[in-house]
Amino acid sequence: MMTRQERTLRKAVVILAVVTLLLGLLLIWSLRAGGGIWQRGISGESAEVASVGGQSVTEQQWMDELKNKHGDEVLLGILNQIAVEKEAKALGITVPDDEVEQELKNTMSGYSSEEQYYAQMQSELGLSRQEVREETVYRLTLQAVATAGIVIKDSDIDDYLEQNQDRFRPKKVMELSLIKVRTYSEAEQVMNRLERGEDFAALAKELSIEQDSSARGGSLGTVEEDDPFWPEELLKTAAGLEAGDIAGPLQDVDSYDVIRVERISSPEMPDEKEIRDQVRREMALEQAAPLQQVESGLRTKYAAAIYIDNRPQD
Repeated sequence: MMTRQERTLRKAVVILAVVTLLLGLLLIWSLRAGGGIWQRGISGESAEVASVGGQSVTEQQWMDELKNKHGDEVLLGILNQIAVEKEAKALGITVPDDEVEQELKNTMSGYSSEEQYYAQMQSELGLSRQEVREETVYRLTLQAVATAGIVIKDSDIDDYLEQNQDRFRPKKVMELSLIKVRTYSEAEQVMNRLERGEDFAALAKELSIEQDSSARGGSLGTVEEDDPFWPEELLKTAAGLEAGDIAGPLQDVDSYDVIRVERISSPEMPDEKEIRDQVRREMALEQAAPLQQVESGLRTKYAAAIYIDNRPQD
């Protein structure tokens, strides 16, 4: 089963997969654009899409550059989607909407809200909600194809849940601010100034040696109560506070912290069926072939070929 760190890595892999899907959608759009880009390229005419210093960049130049840099990856992505769809249809596999929604909810964990998650997908990757959903449907369909025929016994799930009772316990999600100073005495002085009514954000900008957060008035953003990247004492203390509470001094390796809880929430316990379905899927994936190998096998099964310089390539 996946550790917390592995689940974090999995999210990064998901984002990379989304980027690949976006490139694939771009290529599909170009091929469907009324024959526009490619036909204009053949006839020697290509629309201007940009310019700099009086020099034009044509649509054909742009698409050629995309094809040269990402062409193989994008074409493989398109072939994978087609082959997986064909295999899913042959096996009678469809992904229910509620399973898609649950997977999206799991992927959003660690973000302060659904809006923040989609805003980040849009700002960093240029992906709309629909595009993120389409990638999720593809990934779940591929997993279902890969695990078709693998049976996980209920007793195995029971054993796993017995041995991992804390894994599905809802984690408190906290929005924290921090002032980090070098000595205990300095931290006490910060606490005294805060007790006299001075502004936390202003003090963070003035005194905190934690450069990334001090520029934002001490804001650390959203942190889960068991985040492995923050000191255990800091998180344990914060989890016992209420919104607006301040605590310190808290000792770090070579510094002392004063924290303020801006917001804190405890997500609801997941539905037991959802938990068991998730464990069942993860255990089945552990027994299945790697997903890239599944995609490769399906391309072979459905006679996929990429033609580059008139040479067929698998």
